[in-house]
Amino acid sequence: MTDQRLAEIVALANGFGADPEYTRAGGGNASAKVDGVLHIKPSGVSMASLAADDLVPLRIDVLLEALTSDDGADGDPVRIAAAKATIGQPSRRPSVEILFHALIPDTFVIHTHPPIVNMVTCNDDGPQLAARLLGDDAIFVPYTDPGVPLAREIQRCRDEFTARTGKPAPGVTLLGNHGLIVSGNTADEVTSRSAAVMKAITDALADAPDAAGALATPVRAASGDQELIGAIAPALRGLLAGGGRLPVVVSDGSEFVRASTVTRAGNAVMKRGPSIPDQIVYSGSLPMVLELGADPAVGLAAYRRSYRRDPVVVVVPGVAVFAAGASWSAATVALSMFTDALRVATGAEALGEYRPMAPDEMEFIEDWEAEAYRKQVAAGAHAGRLDGKVVMVTGAAQGFGLGIATELLAEGAHLVLADLNIDLARQEADTMCATAGEGRAVAVKVDVSDEQSQFAAIAEVVATFGGVDVFISNAGVLRAGSVYDQLTRDFDLVTAVNYRGYFLGVRAVAPVMARQHKASPGTWFDIVEINSKSGLEGSKRNFAYAGSKFGGIGLTQSFALELVEDGIKVNAVCPGNYLDGPLWTDPDRGLFVQYLNQGKVPGAKTVDDVRHYYEAKVPMGRGCLPVDLARAVLYIVEQQYETGQALPVTGGQIMLS
Repeated sequence: MTDQRLAEIVALANGFGADPEYTRAGGGNASAKVDGVLHIKPSGVSMASLAADDLVPLRIDVLLEALTSDDGADGDPVRIAAAKATIGQPSRRPSVEILFHALIPDTFVIHTHPPIVNMVTCNDDGPQLAARLLGDDAIFVPYTDPGVPLAREIQRCRDEFTARTGKPAPGVTLLGNHGLIVSGNTADEVTSRSAAVMKAITDALADAPDAAGALATPVRAASGDQELIGAIAPALRGLLAGGGRLPVVVSDGSEFVRASTVTRAGNAVMKRGPSIPDQIVYSGSLPMVLELGADPAVGLAAYRRSYRRDPVVVVVPGVAVFAAGASWSAATVALSMFTDALRVATGAEALGEYRPMAPDEMEFIEDWEAEAYRKQVAAGAHAGRLDGKVVMVTGAAQGFGLGIATELLAEGAHLVLADLNIDLARQEADTMCATAGEGRAVAVKVDVSDEQSQFAAIAEVVATFGGVDVFISNAGVLRAGSVYDQLTRDFDLVTAVNYRGYFLGVRAVAPVMARQHKASPGTWFDIVEINSKSGLEGSKRNFAYAGSKFGGIGLTQSFALELVEDGIKVNAVCPGNYLDGPLWTDPDRGLFVQYLNQGKVPGAKTVDDVRHYYEAKVPMGRGCLPVDLARAVLYIVEQQYETGQALPVTGGQIMLS
């Protein structure tokens, strides 16, 4: 029976946790009771990913004693109760909500924060709306601080309901400015009761004027006004930098956001207060409001004076909402929480009048250690030499570009795989996200030889991450041939991609980096050209490629002299031959085949002969690998006193003199 009950609560939790209409950021909770033991989701574990082994077992009788005891005189009463009630030594801390899960007698309890339901709970008319829409199928609990106070208030409301009606308290509880509790003795009871609540409120909204924005889940639009977002987001990254580390800044310029930030409801969210505790935890109590055309630095200084902290969310009314976080995931959660609040306020105003949390209620959550712990655990640990940096790599769908990106991902970077082959780039980005986490890698389409394509790609990156910390110009092509017979179009192609493409990429990304540096003068940014050993010495029957790479070093040195005043280091890495990469091994156009057909290797009769010839030229006896190149890139990014350099990574084949 125990295993069956635990499997059922896990399935319920996974279903509700995966639905953004019920929960975000791993919020909410789930529990099951079996033979006097409460099995509950621990803090910091997402409902969507909850497994049976995660559940923390606690004795229900011990927990219920905490409702009437004074054990909290010398500490947190919930933690004291949990310590007494916990069975065994679980590795996770049980939720602060253990007490109301314990006092509700039903087998299964699911607690969520649905925006639709919070249009009633975050409402001055909440109790009356709940009675009108749900009757005796629900009780309404006024906002109460979490922990023992909330559990006692829930118990009081349940007892009051029973005294008034002569019936047991129902399986639906609406928590003022908080969320929804649904309980039942079967999984079907929980799901059917939840659906009934959502339908009753949705039907009421459908009949209410001005509720259209509340009914549909807003679709985030990172584009919006790209010119304004491209100007504001990099500046915010720089202004909100800490210790030389810039946050990820995400944006939403959707029609819903543009409209809702200039309404009475939106103004209430921006200036009066948040809707629920989760908004405070993940988005901050109040956003920074930046009027169009205002200086972000001046606005931030004023915000800091008023609130003694940095904002998580910045609103430009009628334009976009921005959110900052240590990672794409954290920033996106903050943005979603805030746009949910706009939606809740819109619906609340359609049904009655929006009730934000009061100042003392906000302060309690802001200072509450348990919520800080939950946020910390949910965020997870970050490590790596590029932790949080946004790194864009052109030509990243395969070869050296993909190899470099993969290595830098392991060092904590957020990766942009930019490539003309967008389908392959997306496939690789999806693979990276599957292992490293959502939002850690994205793909953008770029033709590096096309000016507008380069600018469009950078704009897309800024809309996604807020800016760029490291730009790696890696895209390249090679067409071998003799000066006597190489086709002009092949020469032009190599020059357009390798030489012109590098210039166009720098011209597109440098203004973004300059805005970031202006806002954070102590922070440096990096442009790295993946050059070649052929940029350090000529290459027989490979003049087009060598010439483009020689030119690339000239660009690197010149860019370095100009961009240093904007906090941008510009360097080149000159790898040896990646003999295992597709540039060499492609059976139709690979360099082994090209060089064999061009007669570049005397006496070579097979591609193996060509390979052995090139391996023998390297003192270290092998070709260059992506990890070798990635280590060179990491060195360039980390060092603070070199710019305009060309760093050989050739196994000793090329030595600088």
